[in-house]
Amino acid sequence: VLFVDENTGAIDLAMDPTDPKTLFAAMYQRRRTGFGFNGGGPGSGLYRTVDGGETWVELTDGLPEGDKGRIGVDVFRRDGNLVYALVEADARSAGSGFGGGGGDDSGLYRSTDRGDTWEKVSDTNPRPMYYSQVRIDPNDADRIYVLGSSLMVSDDGGRT
Repeated sequence: VLFVDENTGAIDLAMDPTDPKTLFAAMYQRRRTGFGFNGGGPGSGLYRTVDGGETWVELTDGLPEGDKGRIGVDVFRRDGNLVYALVEADARSAGSGFGGGGGDDSGLYRSTDRGDTWEKVSDTNPRPMYYSQVRIDPNDADRIYVLGSSLMVSDDGGRT
């Protein structure tokens, strides 16, 4: 079982269809109170297991450093090496939360090696605290769907 801390839970989970023991878990630090909320922090991150959840490793190479907010993740069904992550990131004042949008490091990231390394392909991340979902067309690795407060579709691997 993946446990980060008492303020963090899984917000998205994706399985490699070619290897069901490989899972990607997007963890989201979020605490709502009667007076506000904290939507992001050091607990947020992207993790992978290759043994069905016995052990987990945080994926960091090429992803934004520092505190993150909400993250969405998906694996291409025909090739488990191709993974996309929609990441809300960038520093903000302590305890203030992200408030929906993040900063310059927020955006769509792609890995072609099962999450070992990542490259940023787009700044797109519309209102991430609400949905922050990314899905890859099961038949076309270049057709990417991003859901925020609106639905966006890309036919060039998320670049536009």
